[in-house]
Amino acid sequence: MRILHLSDTHLYGDPAARHYDRIDTAAALRGLLARFDRIEGLDAIVHTGDASEDGTPGSYRLLHEILEPFAAAQGAALAVVMGNHDVSAAYGATIALGDRGTAVQDRVVPLAGGGRIVVLDSSVPGAGYGHLEPEQLRWLAEVLAQPAAAGTVLAIHHPPLVGATPLLRGLDLDGLDELAAVLEGSDVRIVLSGHYHHAMTGAIAGIPVHVVPGITNVVDPVAAGARERSLALSGASLVELGESAPRVATSVFPSAGDTLDAPGTPVYEFEPAQVAAILEAAGR
Repeated sequence: MRILHLSDTHLYGDPAARHYDRIDTAAALRGLLARFDRIEGLDAIVHTGDASEDGTPGSYRLLHEILEPFAAAQGAALAVVMGNHDVSAAYGATIALGDRGTAVQDRVVPLAGGGRIVVLDSSVPGAGYGHLEPEQLRWLAEVLAQPAAAGTVLAIHHPPLVGATPLLRGLDLDGLDELAAVLEGSDVRIVLSGHYHHAMTGAIAGIPVHVVPGITNVVDPVAAGARERSLALSGASLVELGESAPRVATSVFPSAGDTLDAPGTPVYEFEPAQVAAILEAAGR
C-alpha cells in the first residue's frame, strides 16, 4: 500500500475567512497538493481530521472539490477522518453517513490491492480532546476479526500517544488501554493520526503510530519551550507498506496560504496562561 497522509486543513465555508486572521487554508491545501502532483502509484489519500475549522457543509464540499479530483487522477481511494474541529453530523449530512448508519464517522474504506483503511471518529462535540465510545470499540473489534488480505491501516485524528507539549497533552485521546486491547494481535499495520500539527512517531500494542504535520500550520514542539508556537508551514507524509516494516517519509514546506509570506513569523505563540484558558474551553 502506498498512502499520501494529510491532516488538519481547517477549511472554512466562507472563502474570505483566514485561520488566525492570516492563513488562507484552501490555498494552503491546493499549494501542498501541487507539490505532490508527480507522485505515482498511490492506493489511498488519507486525511486524518480537522478537515474543517467551522464545521459547515460548505467547508466539507470544498474539501471534496479539492481532494476528489486529485485522488481520481491518482486512481486512489479517499478516506476522511473527523477531528475535534469537525462536526460529524454535518459531514454525514453533506458527504456520507458513517458505516454504522449514524452521524459518527466510523467507516471501512476498501482498497483495490486487498488492503483497507479503517476510519475511527474520535471527536467529542464541543471538546478538543478525543474519546472512543464502547460501541465504537466493539465495532472496531468486529471489523478487525476479519483480517484484510493486504492488512489494515487505522486512521484516527487524535493520536493514541502522549502529546509532546502541555497543550497537546490536555487534548489527547483517552482510553488508550482499551484501544490497545482491541488492536492487540490484529492485522493493523500502522496507525495514522493528525491533531498535533507536527511529525511524531510512537506505538500502541506494538503497532507503529505516525502523526503527520498540519497543512494549515506546523507546531514547534521543542524550540518554543514553555510557550506553544506554530509556524506558517504545511506538511504531508508518504506511507509505504510492504512485506517489511512501514516506511514513512515526511516533507514540510512554506505554506502556500500564508498571506504574510513569512514562514519564520509564528502564526501564534501562546503563553502558559493562554494555554490554560484554551484547555478549560476545550473540555479539560
